[in-house]
Amino acid sequence: MDKEEHFKLLRASGAKVDKLQEDLQSIRDQEAALQAQRVKKLEELKKARDERMKLMTAAIEDKVPKAQVARALGMDRTNLYKLLEGKDDNADA
Repeated sequence: MDKEEHFKLLRASGAKVDKLQEDLQSIRDQEAALQAQRVKKLEELKKARDERMKLMTAAIEDKVPKAQVARALGMDRTNLYKLLEGKDDNADA
């Protein structure tokens, strides 16, 4: 193999490495963007759960039966009771 063939192979190999590094950086950028979205959605979820709790307690204080509150929220009564007792802040309802 002559010198020019070596240079050709070296350039091709270098280009391949550069392309893979660019691809990996693109993936890192996408991951960072997704993480930012995740953090934002978690903050929104916390606010939504806090609002739900306020509405639940207000309804119960106004003598709305807990079973009806749970039904209106689409959750099991057991989950409602846990939320009211503060045992399960992460209920999926």
